[in-house]
Amino acid sequence: MSVRVPLLLTLLLSSCAAPPAPPTALSSAPALGVQSVLTWQALRQGDSGRDVVTLQYLLRHRGYTLSVDGAFGAGTDSAVRAFQGSNGLTVDGIVGGNTWEKLIVTVRQGDSSNAVRAVQDQLRSGYGYTAVTVDGAFGSGTNTAVRDFQGKRGLSADGVVGLNTWHALVTGASTGGSSTTASLAQGLLNTSRVTLGTGSSTTGGSPRQNMQDTAAGRAATRGCASNANCGLTVYLKKSMLQGMSDLSRSNSFYVTSIAGGVHSTYSDHYAGLAFDIGTWNGVSLGSPNSSHTAARNACIAAGSDPGQTFDAYHDPTGGHSNHVHCAWN
Repeated sequence: MSVRVPLLLTLLLSSCAAPPAPPTALSSAPALGVQSVLTWQALRQGDSGRDVVTLQYLLRHRGYTLSVDGAFGAGTDSAVRAFQGSNGLTVDGIVGGNTWEKLIVTVRQGDSSNAVRAVQDQLRSGYGYTAVTVDGAFGSGTNTAVRDFQGKRGLSADGVVGLNTWHALVTGASTGGSSTTASLAQGLLNTSRVTLGTGSSTTGGSPRQNMQDTAAGRAATRGCASNANCGLTVYLKKSMLQGMSDLSRSNSFYVTSIAGGVHSTYSDHYAGLAFDIGTWNGVSLGSPNSSHTAARNACIAAGSDPGQTFDAYHDPTGGHSNHVHCAWN
């Protein structure tokens, strides 16, 4: 009896235990309280850009079928609402801190998934790690890029993409280090080569206010193309700020719009990836002239997307005759 009773208890306890997780599953972010303590960029239907791509990859990782196109449309909205309903969250289609932190999963070298693709896409397209391939396999190249990214943002450079690293990737936030989003913004505020518009006639924050908020670690206030876009915020992306900083080394320019103003619904301005130039090296761009071409070429040399950098002579919409629009990926 002294032998059989422990054995019986062992069998009973084993039968009550929860089944083990599938061997290929990745661990979720640590359990969090009712409300996130981190500040995340809230996404909703009508938004677009790099962070929407990340959202879509994470939803695909969770088993939802949807396109990864960077546009928060009806399909993405339905998937978000379904995910929220399945995870005890408020079903409103808005991806705020609580939804982000339920979606993200911890990934590390050796993992392979759509969540890894989300990390790789942020590193490659959002932060300039062009050696990273978006293939979903967390190999040595992705590991090296993650560690470098973490080190530059004052995070533990362990190669593990957990809550804080996800937050830094999505928002551009930093806890320290050099050449951060905040420090780049402060440098642009300080240089006499960059004049940031302060006009209050446009919707959203002025370029100077957008930059001041970024330097303080806050999201910038967006303008709006429709009521659905009004009152939203976005974190300005480091790739754009780095490009602006590079331009200012040998040029002077006046910025008429960053995240504020009225643009098309899916404008890169509202994704924190674009700014408009109204004066280039002392020459007004109020009408077509050779400085349009010079400013556009300089933006492209500083890393802007040639297909999304418009002036009076490279303008499929006809709306850039009085400024140059420079947009980053």
